[in-house]
This record gives sequence, C-alpha cells and structure tokens, in this order.
Amino acid sequence: MDDSAKYTADEFLDIRLELPDAGRWTELNQGKIINLDPPDIEHGTIVLNISKVLSVYLHKVNQGYACFDLGLLVRRNPDTVRFPAVSLFNSGKRFEETDKTVSERKPDAVIEIASTNPRRKSMTGHVEDYVSWGIDLIWVIDPDSREVLEYQPVKGSEVIGVQGKLTGKDVLPEFVMPVKDLFAEPDWW
Repeated sequence: MDDSAKYTADEFLDIRLELPDAGRWTELNQGKIINLDPPDIEHGTIVLNISKVLSVYLHKVNQGYACFDLGLLVRRNPDTVRFPAVSLFNSGKRFEETDKTVSERKPDAVIEIASTNPRRKSMTGHVEDYVSWGIDLIWVIDPDSREVLEYQPVKGSEVIGVQGKLTGKDVLPEFVMPVKDLFAEPDWW
C-alpha cells in the first residue's frame, strides 16, 4: 500500500482485504487509508448493551433497523468512508443496507464509540462529516469519561453524563436508555 496514494471508495474496497486484519479496522479519510486500533473489550460491551436495547425498541415500533460497522460514504472527491459502530435507518426497505460493506444511503442516526485514543482523536472529524452529510442524531460514547456527546445539527451538542439518559428525540421517538447501562458488564460476564 502506497502511503502517499489517494484512493476512491471503490479502490479502497478492492484492496481492503489485503490490508492488516483484512482492513477491518481501517477507514478512508479524504482518499487516504487510515488504520485504527482494534476496539477494546469495553467497546464490545457497549455495542452489545446498546444493540439489545435498540432491538427491543425497533421491534416495538416495528420500523427501522440497525447496521453494525457499515461503511458510510460520507464524502466524494476525495472520498471519505466512515465505519460507525451503529447506523440506524428509519425508512426504506427493511434491512436493505445490512449485507453491504459500504453504503451511500444516509442513516437517520449514528453511534460512535471513542474507545481508544486514536478513535477519540478522530471523533471531531467524524462528527463534522456526519453533520455535513445531514445526519439528524449523532451519539459519541466515551468509555473513559462515561458520558455521551450528543449532536443534533439543528439543536447543537449536549454532554449526557453517566446518571443521564439517552433519548431518541425526533429521530427515535420514545427510545430511552440510561447512560450507565451502556457500560454495564454482561450478565454472563
């Protein structure tokens, strides 16, 4: 891989499997391939905890679906592909993005987890991309501070501490999850 080369999203996908860890922990940022640290155990715990609550919610409202580690083509020329932990879609054919590696379809909400220092440092750029793309609700979960940074492009940002609750606002009506539950060890642990 040439560190000075710029890649399109299609070229990135073509070589992704040849990258370390089959490209699982890479993104494309303005045409440049960026290697991220693999997520830690706490990252996996958070994904597990939020996916359980989202599953119950999505079945209850019988609308929308979640995709995990789906690449989002947020910008073209040069191309930028982000891989948030969770992308939530409220409309369209149910599960149509599930089997894709990368999608150009804009989700209604994204959830990022700032679980390692390199991931934490890149979050400002990720959020700026999502805001520019027009995503309505962005949650950045920070395991170190045990808080969630919530971004709504129209309303701005808010920090929700460990004693607070995530609410889905207009994007996920009636969704509620205590922030502390994001960090709870699984029952089987």
